[in-house]
Amino acid sequence: YNMKRYITYILFLILSLPLLAQDAMKVLDIAADRIRNAGDIEIEYKASIFSGATEKASATGTMWLRENQMKLDAEGITTWYDGKTRWCYVPASNEVNIDEPSKKEMAAMNPYTFMGMYKKGFKMTVKETVLRGEAVYEVYLKARYAKMDVKEIYVDIRKSDYQPLCIRVRESNDWQRVSITNFKSNLQFENEFFTFPANEYPNALINDMR
Repeated sequence: YNMKRYITYILFLILSLPLLAQDAMKVLDIAADRIRNAGDIEIEYKASIFSGATEKASATGTMWLRENQMKLDAEGITTWYDGKTRWCYVPASNEVNIDEPSKKEMAAMNPYTFMGMYKKGFKMTVKETVLRGEAVYEVYLKARYAKMDVKEIYVDIRKSDYQPLCIRVRESNDWQRVSITNFKSNLQFENEFFTFPANEYPNALINDMR
């Protein structure tokens, strides 16, 4: 569950970090605008935690987004969020945990909730390089203040269409990486898509913590 929260937090950074470019890199402004105008989106990803060059843990998943609504499937655990209520289904225990998360909690769960959280506090540079055989802009951000939780960030954005392909974040000594393997935009989801389908889980144990 903690790994799932970490993954969504990093994906949130992918969508929010371009706002840091207001006075710096035009490429990040373009990337941010394209994401904002992408409509309903689907993101497939692989997330990993590294100690040096050693991979300590990894997970894959898919996230679906519409403004302040979200659905997430990460390593079999499915989360729905309709803008107020969050349902998290854990198949190992056949349980559904229901709560109404605070805005602070959703900063780690929904990329659209706090779009401007990281507007300030970083020094930024950029260079052109290659990632997975594709030309990218590699943006490097370094925290200006020691008290900041996030110390360093690398964001790789594909030159051809300004899509984020990878983000690496260091909070302490370990690096966290999320690679975007597929990005679909301009999709159309029904409102029910972001709510728990109780009829599909008739025998699930309900833990209502609201």
